[in-house]
Amino acid sequence: MYQRAPSSLIIRTPAGVAIQGDLAFAGFAGGRLVAVALSNGGVRWEATVAVPKGGTELERVTDVVGDPAVQGREVCAATYQGRVGCYETASGRQVWARDISSLSGVGLDPRYAFVADEKGAVQAFDRTNGRSVWKQDKLANRQLSQPQAVGEFVAVGDFEGYVHFLARDTGAFVARYEVGGGRVAAPPQALPGGVLVQTQSGRMAALAL
Repeated sequence: MYQRAPSSLIIRTPAGVAIQGDLAFAGFAGGRLVAVALSNGGVRWEATVAVPKGGTELERVTDVVGDPAVQGREVCAATYQGRVGCYETASGRQVWARDISSLSGVGLDPRYAFVADEKGAVQAFDRTNGRSVWKQDKLANRQLSQPQAVGEFVAVGDFEGYVHFLARDTGAFVARYEVGGGRVAAPPQALPGGVLVQTQSGRMAALAL
């Protein structure tokens, strides 16, 4: 068992665990990302994605949100009122970090890291150095889910049950589909030739690309 003391204020959004090889990666309040050995729960490394700042407890809320995203030799995580950062899975060494506040987490593909910020803009960053590739800000205030790379597209859900598809390399709008049934809170899941979406009411839909 591994446990950290909770902060007095936390974000009410799911924060999960990602597994690769013999390690589990988990995010916690206070902007901490931890790699834990599956065999015995021992801490392999711990990284600070973001440092709490501000004069009030609310301003200092800096929780890791969503599931850490693992691909290849990197694990990436996003925080509320903090940063998104990528780290080496073996050592925890920071590869890059960018200032951005998210409520849903980060998605990865072999080239990019995708993040929806708290204002509703979807951004893509180069995984090698954190350079900004594009920003799509036409979904403001739509309470976006974690973006998910699906082939040549990026799928992201919103609070009205719509799924928006953006071009992976440019962020341009490609398509939109109304699933219905309330907010798309969980990240869309990639399927062979499509994407699986679940809304807050429990409705599930498989969409072909």
